[in-house]
Amino acid sequence: MTSSEVYRIGSVTYDSSTRTLTHDNGQTEYFTPRVSDVFLLLLAHQGKCVEKEFLLSQCWGDTIVSEQALTNVISKLRKVLAKHALDMITITTVSKSGYLLEVKEESLSSDNQQESCDSISEHVLEDMVVETSDIKIKETPLLFYSNKRFFCLLILLAVMLVSIFIYTNNKIHSLPYFIDPENYTNELSIGSNNIYFNNVDKYKVDKVFFIKDIKKGVSSICDSKVFIQFYYNTRIDNNTAVVVFIITSDGRAFNFRMSKYIYGGFSKQLNDYLKSKKVVC
Repeated sequence: MTSSEVYRIGSVTYDSSTRTLTHDNGQTEYFTPRVSDVFLLLLAHQGKCVEKEFLLSQCWGDTIVSEQALTNVISKLRKVLAKHALDMITITTVSKSGYLLEVKEESLSSDNQQESCDSISEHVLEDMVVETSDIKIKETPLLFYSNKRFFCLLILLAVMLVSIFIYTNNKIHSLPYFIDPENYTNELSIGSNNIYFNNVDKYKVDKVFFIKDIKKGVSSICDSKVFIQFYYNTRIDNNTAVVVFIITSDGRAFNFRMSKYIYGGFSKQLNDYLKSKKVVC
Protein backbone atom coordinates (compact mmCIF):
# COMPACT_ATOMS: atom_id res chain seq x y z
CA MET A 1 0.00 0.00 0.00
CA THR A 2 1.33 3.41 -0.96
CA SER A 3 -0.08 6.80 -0.05
CA SER A 4 0.95 10.43 0.29
CA GLU A 5 -2.03 11.64 2.30
CA VAL A 6 -1.71 13.89 5.36
CA TYR A 7 -4.39 13.33 8.00
CA ARG A 8 -5.36 15.77 10.75
CA ILE A 9 -6.98 14.02 13.75
CA GLY A 10 -7.63 16.16 16.81
CA SER A 11 -4.26 17.31 18.17
CA VAL A 12 -2.10 15.15 15.90
CA THR A 13 -1.10 15.02 12.24
CA TYR A 14 -0.23 11.79 10.41
CA ASP A 15 1.89 12.00 7.24
CA SER A 16 1.52 8.68 5.41
CA SER A 17 4.43 9.41 3.03
CA THR A 18 6.92 9.53 5.92
CA ARG A 19 4.80 7.36 8.28
CA THR A 20 5.15 10.09 10.92
CA LEU A 21 2.61 10.88 13.66
CA THR A 22 3.27 14.37 15.08
CA HIS A 23 1.56 15.84 18.15
CA ASP A 24 0.98 19.59 18.50
CA ASN A 25 3.33 19.54 21.52
CA GLY A 26 6.19 18.35 19.28
CA GLN A 27 6.18 14.65 20.17
CA THR A 28 6.78 12.38 17.18
CA GLU A 29 6.12 8.71 16.47
CA TYR A 30 7.33 6.73 13.46
CA PHE A 31 5.24 3.81 12.18
CA THR A 32 6.69 0.73 10.57
CA PRO A 33 5.39 0.07 7.02
CA ARG A 34 3.08 -2.70 8.24
CA VAL A 35 1.62 -0.64 11.12
CA SER A 36 1.10 2.27 8.72
CA ASP A 37 -0.68 0.05 6.17
CA VAL A 38 -3.09 -1.32 8.77
CA PHE A 39 -3.76 2.14 10.25
CA LEU A 40 -4.51 3.68 6.83
CA LEU A 41 -6.78 0.80 5.80
CA LEU A 42 -8.80 1.03 9.04
CA LEU A 43 -8.93 4.82 8.68
CA ALA A 44 -10.20 4.53 5.09
CA HIS A 45 -13.00 2.23 6.29
CA GLN A 46 -13.73 4.06 9.57
CA GLY A 47 -17.09 3.20 11.04
CA LYS A 48 -17.10 -0.20 9.30
CA CYS A 49 -15.86 -3.58 10.48
CA VAL A 50 -12.84 -4.58 8.35
CA GLU A 51 -12.48 -8.35 8.08
CA LYS A 52 -9.23 -9.92 9.32
CA GLU A 53 -8.82 -11.76 6.01
CA PHE A 54 -9.05 -8.47 4.10
CA LEU A 55 -6.48 -6.77 6.36
CA LEU A 56 -4.06 -9.69 6.04
CA SER A 57 -4.41 -9.90 2.26
CA GLN A 58 -4.04 -6.14 1.72
CA CYS A 59 -1.22 -5.49 4.20
CA TRP A 60 0.77 -8.74 4.00
CA GLY A 61 -0.04 -9.77 0.42
CA ASP A 62 0.99 -13.33 -0.38
CA THR A 63 3.20 -13.60 2.71
CA ILE A 64 1.81 -16.36 4.90
CA VAL A 65 1.40 -15.12 8.50
CA SER A 66 -0.83 -16.01 11.43
CA GLU A 67 -3.56 -13.76 12.83
CA GLN A 68 -1.20 -13.07 15.75
CA ALA A 69 0.84 -10.81 13.46
CA LEU A 70 -2.24 -8.66 12.89
CA THR A 71 -3.06 -8.73 16.61
CA ASN A 72 0.45 -7.43 17.42
CA VAL A 73 0.07 -4.54 14.94
CA ILE A 74 -3.33 -3.56 16.40
CA SER A 75 -1.78 -3.63 19.91
CA LYS A 76 1.02 -1.26 18.79
CA LEU A 77 -1.52 1.12 17.24
CA ARG A 78 -3.59 1.23 20.42
CA LYS A 79 -0.52 1.96 22.58
CA VAL A 80 0.55 4.86 20.35
CA LEU A 81 -2.96 6.36 20.31
CA ALA A 82 -3.25 6.02 24.11
CA LYS A 83 0.17 7.62 24.58
CA HIS A 84 -0.96 10.74 22.75
CA ALA A 85 -4.33 10.77 24.56
CA LEU A 86 -6.30 10.32 21.35
CA ASP A 87 -9.59 9.54 23.06
CA MET A 88 -11.45 10.43 19.85
CA ILE A 89 -10.05 7.32 18.08
CA THR A 90 -11.07 3.82 19.15
CA ILE A 91 -10.16 0.47 17.60
CA THR A 92 -12.70 -2.17 18.58
CA THR A 93 -12.20 -5.91 18.15
CA VAL A 94 -15.28 -7.47 16.52
CA SER A 95 -15.41 -11.06 17.78
CA LYS A 96 -14.54 -13.69 15.15
CA SER A 97 -14.68 -11.05 12.43
CA GLY A 98 -12.23 -8.13 12.36
CA TYR A 99 -11.58 -4.62 13.64
CA LEU A 100 -13.59 -1.41 13.70
CA LEU A 101 -11.96 2.05 13.86
CA GLU A 102 -14.15 4.97 14.89
CA VAL A 103 -13.37 8.71 15.06
CA LYS A 104 -15.66 10.56 17.44
CA GLU A 105 -17.18 13.83 16.26
CA GLU A 106 -18.12 16.67 18.62
CA SER A 107 -21.59 18.19 18.28
CA LEU A 108 -21.55 21.84 17.17
CA SER A 109 -25.05 22.66 18.27
CA SER A 110 -25.50 21.01 21.69
CA ASP A 111 -24.20 23.97 23.79
CA ASN A 112 -26.33 26.53 21.96
CA GLN A 113 -29.37 24.32 22.21
CA GLN A 114 -28.92 23.85 25.98
CA GLU A 115 -28.51 27.60 26.49
CA SER A 116 -31.64 28.31 24.47
CA CYS A 117 -33.68 25.78 26.43
CA ASP A 118 -32.50 27.13 29.79
CA SER A 119 -33.41 30.69 28.86
CA ILE A 120 -36.91 29.62 27.71
CA SER A 121 -37.52 27.58 30.85
CA GLU A 122 -36.36 30.34 33.18
CA HIS A 123 -38.65 32.79 31.41
CA VAL A 124 -41.65 30.46 31.73
CA LEU A 125 -40.96 29.71 35.39
CA GLU A 126 -40.72 33.33 36.43
CA ASP A 127 -43.39 34.00 39.06
CA MET A 128 -46.16 36.36 37.96
CA VAL A 129 -47.51 38.94 40.42
CA VAL A 130 -50.84 40.74 39.83
CA GLU A 131 -51.81 43.68 42.06
CA THR A 132 -55.49 44.42 42.77
CA SER A 133 -55.97 47.43 45.02
CA ASP A 134 -54.04 46.65 48.19
CA ILE A 135 -54.17 42.87 47.69
CA LYS A 136 -51.27 41.05 45.97
CA ILE A 137 -52.22 37.83 44.23
CA LYS A 138 -49.30 35.52 43.36
CA GLU A 139 -50.00 33.17 40.46
CA THR A 140 -47.82 30.06 40.01
CA PRO A 141 -47.26 28.50 36.56
CA LEU A 142 -48.81 25.12 35.79
CA LEU A 143 -47.08 22.02 37.13
CA PHE A 144 -46.11 21.06 33.55
CA TYR A 145 -43.53 23.86 33.61
CA SER A 146 -42.50 23.54 37.24
CA ASN A 147 -39.25 21.79 36.34
CA LYS A 148 -37.24 24.27 34.30
CA ARG A 149 -35.35 21.52 32.45
CA PHE A 150 -38.32 19.34 31.57
CA PHE A 151 -39.14 21.14 28.35
CA CYS A 152 -35.48 21.18 27.31
CA LEU A 153 -35.01 17.47 27.95
CA LEU A 154 -38.15 16.73 25.94
CA ILE A 155 -36.71 18.57 22.94
CA LEU A 156 -33.34 16.84 23.27
CA LEU A 157 -35.02 13.44 23.45
CA ALA A 158 -37.00 14.17 20.28
CA VAL A 159 -33.83 15.30 18.47
CA MET A 160 -31.99 12.14 19.54
CA LEU A 161 -34.80 9.85 18.33
CA VAL A 162 -34.97 11.59 14.95
CA SER A 163 -31.17 11.41 14.61
CA ILE A 164 -31.13 7.69 15.41
CA PHE A 165 -33.87 7.04 12.85
CA ILE A 166 -32.07 9.01 10.11
CA TYR A 167 -28.72 7.35 10.90
CA THR A 168 -30.20 3.84 10.88
CA ASN A 169 -32.12 4.46 7.68
CA ASN A 170 -29.04 5.84 5.90
CA LYS A 171 -26.85 3.03 7.21
CA ILE A 172 -29.16 0.39 5.75
CA HIS A 173 -30.14 1.98 2.45
CA SER A 174 -27.23 4.21 1.41
CA LEU A 175 -23.89 3.16 -0.02
CA PRO A 176 -20.68 3.36 2.05
CA TYR A 177 -18.64 6.47 1.30
CA PHE A 178 -15.80 4.45 -0.24
CA ILE A 179 -18.05 2.83 -2.89
CA ASP A 180 -17.89 4.92 -6.08
CA PRO A 181 -20.71 3.88 -8.47
CA GLU A 182 -18.68 5.17 -11.42
CA ASN A 183 -16.20 2.32 -10.90
CA TYR A 184 -18.95 -0.23 -11.61
CA THR A 185 -20.02 0.09 -15.25
CA ASN A 186 -22.00 -3.16 -15.41
CA GLU A 187 -25.16 -4.07 -13.54
CA LEU A 188 -27.34 -7.17 -13.49
CA SER A 189 -30.01 -8.76 -11.32
CA ILE A 190 -29.68 -12.31 -10.05
CA GLY A 191 -32.82 -13.30 -8.21
CA SER A 192 -33.44 -10.50 -5.71
CA ASN A 193 -29.74 -9.53 -5.64
CA ASN A 194 -28.26 -6.55 -7.49
CA ILE A 195 -24.78 -7.20 -8.88
CA TYR A 196 -22.40 -4.41 -9.91
CA PHE A 197 -18.98 -4.98 -11.50
CA ASN A 198 -16.34 -3.15 -13.51
CA ASN A 199 -15.15 -3.79 -17.09
CA VAL A 200 -14.10 -7.45 -16.98
CA ASP A 201 -12.81 -7.45 -20.58
CA LYS A 202 -10.05 -5.07 -19.54
CA TYR A 203 -8.73 -7.75 -17.19
CA LYS A 204 -9.03 -10.62 -19.68
CA VAL A 205 -12.01 -12.18 -17.91
CA ASP A 206 -14.70 -13.79 -20.07
CA LYS A 207 -17.91 -11.93 -19.21
CA VAL A 208 -20.26 -14.80 -20.09
CA PHE A 209 -18.38 -17.29 -17.94
CA PHE A 210 -18.04 -14.74 -15.13
CA ILE A 211 -21.83 -14.17 -15.01
CA LYS A 212 -22.37 -17.93 -14.71
CA ASP A 213 -19.75 -17.97 -11.97
CA ILE A 214 -21.28 -15.17 -9.91
CA LYS A 215 -24.77 -16.74 -10.15
CA LYS A 216 -23.42 -19.78 -8.31
CA GLY A 217 -21.44 -17.63 -5.89
CA VAL A 218 -24.46 -15.67 -4.61
CA SER A 219 -26.97 -18.51 -4.79
CA SER A 220 -27.33 -18.64 -1.00
CA ILE A 221 -28.20 -14.94 -0.44
CA CYS A 222 -31.07 -12.63 -1.34
CA ASP A 223 -32.04 -8.92 -1.27
CA SER A 224 -28.35 -7.95 -1.24
CA LYS A 225 -26.10 -5.55 -3.14
CA VAL A 226 -22.87 -7.09 -4.43
CA PHE A 227 -20.00 -4.90 -5.72
CA ILE A 228 -17.24 -6.72 -7.64
CA GLN A 229 -13.96 -5.07 -8.60
CA PHE A 230 -11.30 -6.73 -10.76
CA TYR A 231 -7.74 -5.40 -10.64
CA TYR A 232 -4.21 -6.45 -11.49
CA ASN A 233 -2.32 -7.96 -8.57
CA THR A 234 0.91 -5.95 -8.47
CA ARG A 235 2.71 -8.68 -6.55
CA ILE A 236 2.15 -11.27 -9.30
CA ASP A 237 2.80 -10.50 -12.99
CA ASN A 238 -0.16 -10.79 -15.39
CA ASN A 239 -2.46 -11.90 -12.60
CA THR A 240 -6.06 -10.70 -12.15
CA ALA A 241 -7.32 -10.41 -8.58
CA VAL A 242 -10.88 -9.68 -7.42
CA VAL A 243 -12.49 -8.00 -4.40
CA VAL A 244 -16.16 -8.45 -3.53
CA PHE A 245 -18.11 -6.17 -1.15
CA ILE A 246 -21.54 -7.43 -0.03
CA ILE A 247 -24.25 -5.31 1.65
CA THR A 248 -27.21 -7.28 2.98
CA SER A 249 -30.77 -5.97 3.31
CA ASP A 250 -30.32 -5.49 7.07
CA GLY A 251 -27.24 -3.28 6.60
CA ARG A 252 -24.48 -5.81 7.34
CA ALA A 253 -21.35 -5.61 5.19
CA PHE A 254 -18.80 -8.27 4.22
CA ASN A 255 -15.53 -8.33 2.26
CA PHE A 256 -14.25 -11.22 0.14
CA ARG A 257 -11.01 -11.27 -1.83
CA MET A 258 -9.17 -13.65 -4.16
CA SER A 259 -5.56 -12.83 -5.04
CA LYS A 260 -6.03 -14.76 -8.30
CA TYR A 261 -9.39 -15.08 -10.08
CA ILE A 262 -10.09 -18.68 -11.14
CA TYR A 263 -13.31 -19.54 -12.97
CA GLY A 264 -15.32 -22.05 -10.95
CA GLY A 265 -13.08 -21.73 -7.92
CA PHE A 266 -14.31 -18.16 -7.42
CA SER A 267 -18.00 -19.14 -7.09
CA LYS A 268 -17.24 -21.99 -4.71
CA GLN A 269 -15.01 -19.93 -2.41
CA LEU A 270 -17.45 -16.98 -2.39
CA ASN A 271 -20.40 -19.28 -1.62
CA ASP A 272 -18.46 -21.03 1.16
CA TYR A 273 -17.41 -17.65 2.61
CA LEU A 274 -20.99 -16.33 2.74
CA LYS A 275 -22.26 -19.52 4.36
CA SER A 276 -19.44 -19.41 6.95
CA LYS A 277 -20.57 -15.89 7.85
CA LYS A 278 -24.20 -17.14 7.96
CA VAL A 279 -25.21 -14.78 5.18
CA VAL A 280 -28.04 -16.90 3.81
CA CYS A 281 -31.73 -16.39 3.06
